[in-house]
Amino acid sequence: MLIKTSFLFISVFVLAFRLNAQKLDSLKNVLLSSDGINKYEALFGLAYEYSDVNDSLSLVYAGQAFDLALSLGDSARIIKGGRIKAGELRRLERIDEAIQTAQIVLGIAKRLNNIPETKLLLNSLAASYTLKAEYDKALKCNFESLVIREAEGNKKEISIALNNIGVIYYKLHDFYRSLDYYTKSLELKKQVNDHYDLDRLLINIGFCLNAIGDYKEARKYINEGLSECDGKCSDQIILEGEFCLGVSLLQSKSYNEALKHFEKSYEVAKRIGSFRFQAESKLNFARIYFVRKDYSMVLKYLNETESISKQKGYRFLLQSVYEMFSKLYNETNDYKNIAFYQSKFIAIKDSILSEKVISNLSQVRTAYEERANLKAIAEKDQVLALQKEIIVRQQRQFFFVTVITTLIVALAGMLFYFSKRQQKINRELSSAKNLIQEQNERLESYNKELEDKVNERTGDLVFSNSALQKVNDELDYFIYKSSHDIRGPLVTLKGMCNIALMDLKDPMAIDYFKKFDLTTDKLNVILTRLQMVNYVTHSELKPEDIDFKTIIDETIAFEKRKGISDRFSFSCEIEPDCNIVSDEFLVRTVLENLIDNAVKFRASSNRIAPFVRIKLIREANLVKVTVEDNGIGIHKYETEDIFKMFVRGSEQSEIGGVGLYLVKTALDKVGGSISLVHSDSNGSIFQALFPADLSAVIKARNKNEKKLVGLLEKQNEPASNQATVI
Repeated sequence: MLIKTSFLFISVFVLAFRLNAQKLDSLKNVLLSSDGINKYEALFGLAYEYSDVNDSLSLVYAGQAFDLALSLGDSARIIKGGRIKAGELRRLERIDEAIQTAQIVLGIAKRLNNIPETKLLLNSLAASYTLKAEYDKALKCNFESLVIREAEGNKKEISIALNNIGVIYYKLHDFYRSLDYYTKSLELKKQVNDHYDLDRLLINIGFCLNAIGDYKEARKYINEGLSECDGKCSDQIILEGEFCLGVSLLQSKSYNEALKHFEKSYEVAKRIGSFRFQAESKLNFARIYFVRKDYSMVLKYLNETESISKQKGYRFLLQSVYEMFSKLYNETNDYKNIAFYQSKFIAIKDSILSEKVISNLSQVRTAYEERANLKAIAEKDQVLALQKEIIVRQQRQFFFVTVITTLIVALAGMLFYFSKRQQKINRELSSAKNLIQEQNERLESYNKELEDKVNERTGDLVFSNSALQKVNDELDYFIYKSSHDIRGPLVTLKGMCNIALMDLKDPMAIDYFKKFDLTTDKLNVILTRLQMVNYVTHSELKPEDIDFKTIIDETIAFEKRKGISDRFSFSCEIEPDCNIVSDEFLVRTVLENLIDNAVKFRASSNRIAPFVRIKLIREANLVKVTVEDNGIGIHKYETEDIFKMFVRGSEQSEIGGVGLYLVKTALDKVGGSISLVHSDSNGSIFQALFPADLSAVIKARNKNEKKLVGLLEKQNEPASNQATVI
């Protein structure tokens, strides 16, 4: 049974690799051979495919798609391109850029009344505001998204919006209200049997139960969330689950067990580059060592947490860090540092929950829940006034740091009033459930129609992809078959031409036959190049260590044997750490054609000493190869098409049009890229980028293939079993 299961897994994995490679190759081919809207669609497709696989590369394609849409003036495509660009910026923790991009395209989407894109952009913008601890803005976006989804009546999407609102209230320490939204979200998922993000929702409920002190029930929900993904949890879910278990055990005073779970969450966070959870795990390390009275370790982890939080702008974490510093120095009777960190604690708290922010939160709730009345506003103003008075009183008390007992009483009073205010706010949304249920029943009939339309369009997309792949396969076969079928007659013609040259005596006839023989030689070279294109396209990748110097030296020696002038000079500069793992045949193909191209298009003037300069440098995970010459150059209007098949950069290329196409094809195969950096009458500069490790490229493609197989299997399910795409 185990052998059968393994064989099935391997078969699915291989199929996923082939399907995704085909789709990526198809998109890249479209990108090379198209412009305008078709080029935009190819860029958008590549950005989508690389999302969550290679976010940096996805951002490059998304940025190009967005810029192209702007140049075309296509509002709908500006919105799509900007949305995926904003999402990738957020994943890469470039939060300010993500917010700026999302705000621009959200305004366009609203003006065009583009409801689907407006919903997605509101979610993206809310997530970015949450990471910056601008909770009033995040809550406003989430409530606006909820209203749109309620009007549509899609329970799956309403569930997502409720979960997002619950996250904001959790960040605001309004745990009962947060739990209420999480519970409503879970109820909707159960109603429609929706498992999308169910694991994360269950873990979120666990976080809330931890916060209100129900640790046993919290662990029940956390373990249920981890079981939901059936041993195939993503790193992010494992990270959140382990962290939440650590919090629960810490609050239950099971410090050793808590430490184990925090260590697991830290390792996962470090592996996937989640700075937020690295910082939060270290903060909890400090809390555990504080209980153990190991104050040197507490100080170490607090300093590391503060450093990460300042660097990444995690203001909500800085608040906890400063509070912990105050407790630490209270234990060591360091009154000066107590006052210092308590003042920083209040300052950061005021910046997160300032009077303006609290007022904004109140306005958001009033606008979207129809709960505003004069009495509620008066009560909130009174709470704000009391809070300001307490803060002022505390600031005065900080000058008398020796009176520790009085300070503790003041803090306890502040927390008491804060808790009372939160409880009042919790009761304000109690009637929202009835309104949501009424709207869901009214609009439920529209859900099936929307699902049918999505299923129909998904089927059309699968059919189009299949037809495009069939055309590509037929084209490859045509090139292969034609190059082989033509070569036989061509060899016969050349032989007959050579016989005729031996027998003919007429000088004019001999001249004609010599030209005919030269033409057959050129045609033979073209056929050889076409066969090379077919071989490059279908060759199997073989990762191995690449010796750039040997390949370049052999290529230069070959060019010299072809009989170039002694005035022609070659130079090669290879910086350290330029070793890579790639396919030697494809790397050699790229370098040979770039160097041959520079030699072929050299200047014919005797006043110019022709040269080719080759330079290799290491940039992060790439090796950049620059080939510069002082030849005749390429006309500006030709640079966009120069990498297409049979496009000639000059009349000097008698059999050209394939060399640079081979370069582009080989680089695409190994995950690299080629560009013409500069070209004029004084020469050209080509730049090729090689990934440092081809194995990583292959692994990413395999992952994309597996993802595509899953999508296709889902599309082939009966329509009644398909869920609405969010």
